[in-house]
Amino acid sequence: MPSRGYSTIGLKPAVLTRLQTITDEYYPGMFLPSTLIIMMNEIKRGYYEVGTYNVKLDFSGQYTSLTLRSDVKTWLEDNHKKLADEYEGKYKIRSFAQFACVFMLNMFESKSATRNYVIQLKESDFHWLEDEYEKRKQQYKELNCVCSFEQFASIFLKELLERINTAKKILTL
Repeated sequence: MPSRGYSTIGLKPAVLTRLQTITDEYYPGMFLPSTLIIMMNEIKRGYYEVGTYNVKLDFSGQYTSLTLRSDVKTWLEDNHKKLADEYEGKYKIRSFAQFACVFMLNMFESKSATRNYVIQLKESDFHWLEDEYEKRKQQYKELNCVCSFEQFASIFLKELLERINTAKKILTL
């Protein structure tokens, strides 16, 4: 039995294995309950929303219990109350445990979808920025009182993004 402040939920073996595999992919070395806390907080802060995806699950086998913080279980229960009808229609879900399984997989799918809009850069991708700093060091020092590479990078990249956003607006007219 979990100690005070913790709760358990039941997950089918196939679902638990899939969740652990996805956790290892997105949060290497982290346990599933910790990952769920992080994701819950990201969703509450509005970093992304949980969508509904074509999730097909094997609900065979005995339930395995997963120990979570009570606030995560409460949050899952609140979502179950809000989304029960939608999930029942789309996924043929009959219980909270099945809802929790599908909802958590949808959380990971939503996280994956948001990663498609993130720019992934390596340190080597910024050599051009160092070259630009050397070219424009004196100009930025006079105009913006920029003394360090970090200050230059912040201002220069902000200007680039503003130009990109302006171009997007012009192109969508």
